[in-house]
Amino acid sequence: MQILVLGINHKTADLQTREKLAFTDKQAERAYLYLLKQSEIFETVIISTCNRTEIYAYTANVEAAKNGLIAMLRVVKNMNFSELEKALYYYYGCAAASHLFTVTAGLDSMIIGETQILGQVKEAYERAVLKGSVGKVMHGLFQQAISSAKKVQTETMINHNSVSISYVAVEMIRKELGSFENLKVLVIGAGKMSRLTLKHLHAFGAKDIRVTSRTYQRAKDLAHLFNGQTLDFQRKKEMLPEIDIIISSTGAPHYILHHEDLVPVMEKRRHRPVFIIDIAVPRDIDPAVRDLKNVFLFDMDSLQQEVSTNQQNRQKEAAVAANMISAAAEDFQTWFRILEVEPIIGALRNKAEKIRKEMTDKYLHNNLCNLSDKEKLAVENLTKSFTNAIFKEPILRLKENARLKKNGEHIGSMLYLFDLDENGPEKCLDLDKGDAH
Repeated sequence: MQILVLGINHKTADLQTREKLAFTDKQAERAYLYLLKQSEIFETVIISTCNRTEIYAYTANVEAAKNGLIAMLRVVKNMNFSELEKALYYYYGCAAASHLFTVTAGLDSMIIGETQILGQVKEAYERAVLKGSVGKVMHGLFQQAISSAKKVQTETMINHNSVSISYVAVEMIRKELGSFENLKVLVIGAGKMSRLTLKHLHAFGAKDIRVTSRTYQRAKDLAHLFNGQTLDFQRKKEMLPEIDIIISSTGAPHYILHHEDLVPVMEKRRHRPVFIIDIAVPRDIDPAVRDLKNVFLFDMDSLQQEVSTNQQNRQKEAAVAANMISAAAEDFQTWFRILEVEPIIGALRNKAEKIRKEMTDKYLHNNLCNLSDKEKLAVENLTKSFTNAIFKEPILRLKENARLKKNGEHIGSMLYLFDLDENGPEKCLDLDKGDAH
């Protein structure tokens, strides 16, 4: 049994490639429905953010599960897999578990130590729970990853004076403009990224704020936080000639603003500069708008270049955090290895109880039939205590060997010596063969 992850992120692919694999809510719904029907995949969680898409699966057959995940991508994303194959990465076993711990703690993020990914992983996990695709293994994996990430945040300085993607975007515009005080801001989309970016703009002096979203109430709630106005989503283009800064972060699967949309806008503005922050994946803004005079577009790729210059101060803390994550991942792997022997222990106890019950019933019926109910109960308890005492040491040693990664030689012996039917040793979990491909 193995944990497998298939993924793509900002290190392996550019934005144009990443957005092909980003899941909308409807696509995630279809993906879970598809994967829950796959016999080789027992549990699964899908993480889809602006910088990564990762699918975690718990399986008895890694190759079959990989094929199942790829088949799902072809069906749900309607994609040409050959275009993405070079950008995908796979981890299994120990490597898959350690990767999730590293991701959740922000050590694999575009900005080292950023905290938003923790919330995104938690939301992905909770969504998978609601879809019924999470069992004991994924519960243990994600709960411990989330717990260890929180510990990193509270016990290190890795996110001290944290610099988020949204902050970097605002800072880049501030370098150009100097002040936001008299500028008009339009926020398209009312999610967390929009809120964070708007928070930074407001902190730097932006006052004239408008918010629009397909969900009017969410737009209204966000606008209220910053004393802004709420606009009808269908009329957003009418407002563009008077807008100086556009923040766009929707879940649309296609561009919501095209090159041709901004041509008349810039004419009406007499080509006064417009700054656009596109932090959506897939992108909201047609990259061709960069061809227009005085239109300055910052998307995830251009922000990544800026972010790379802000990482050095976090490297020392990242090393401390990495040690913490390594220890937490090892704790999980120990727990996971112990799962390997639990079916064996259960089978051993069941067989011992079956023999004890048969023998006890036989003697109580044939040789000890004159005993009172109280005396029969005493015999039952006595034989149970004998059985527990006999198997106490073997069970403790099985668990200890699991902790010490010495399972294999003993599991086969236990199955053979006690003639246990545990569906065979091939059903046992095995993290020790974990590696990355």
